[in-house]
Amino acid sequence: MSTFLLETESDMLAYLDPEYGHGVSATHIKNSTETKLNIIFNDEYIEEDILGESLEATNPTAHCRFIDIPNVSQGDSLNVADVKDVNGNILKSATNFTIINVQNDRTGFLVLELEKV
Repeated sequence: MSTFLLETESDMLAYLDPEYGHGVSATHIKNSTETKLNIIFNDEYIEEDILGESLEATNPTAHCRFIDIPNVSQGDSLNVADVKDVNGNILKSATNFTIINVQNDRTGFLVLELEKV
């Protein structure tokens, strides 16, 4: 018999904790309503060869709990606070983004694809 061990709400909050987890503070803005939340922010560099031409770009995404912003949609704004290392050094300054895609993974988390404003 298999035993399934799923993450609890406290596990999810721990992942997103800016001080002890992987989280960064952010503000979701929809119709002038601001919601504070914690996210995991990724801004990966990608390079692809398309028809012999090299395409280089970043692919910013934010991972967050669905329960924090259940009404999120394309076109909303997400303001991401400074990304810092464990010593408090700023790795990436605060940035404003537009949400261009919302992916619900059906486990309680969302992946938001972002575009810099």
